[in-house]
Amino acid sequence: MPRRRSPRTQVRNLAKARISLLWKQASGDARTSPELARRQMEIASKVAQKARIKIPRHIKRQLCKRCGRVLIPGRNCRVRVRNKRERHVVVTCLDCGAVRRFPVR
Repeated sequence: MPRRRSPRTQVRNLAKARISLLWKQASGDARTSPELARRQMEIASKVAQKARIKIPRHIKRQLCKRCGRVLIPGRNCRVRVRNKRERHVVVTCLDCGAVRRFPVR
């Protein structure tokens, strides 16, 4: 007989599915209605907190930490590659001015 999944595993799988669905909706709505996209990602964050899971890195890197907007390069964020000490990508939100740096390997 197959083993049954624990309720916690089922909740986490449902939460992951819900977060990915909200991300798809938010990334589609980001150009037309940024406030709706921001609210969808706010809900995704609350779902992740409730289920005690992390939001995937590829989603987290496309959100502004300060204002919560979905970042679209050339539209509401600036992306630069810097090569000072270590090579890194600098993403600047044009709505609130927040700066994030990601190392490049």
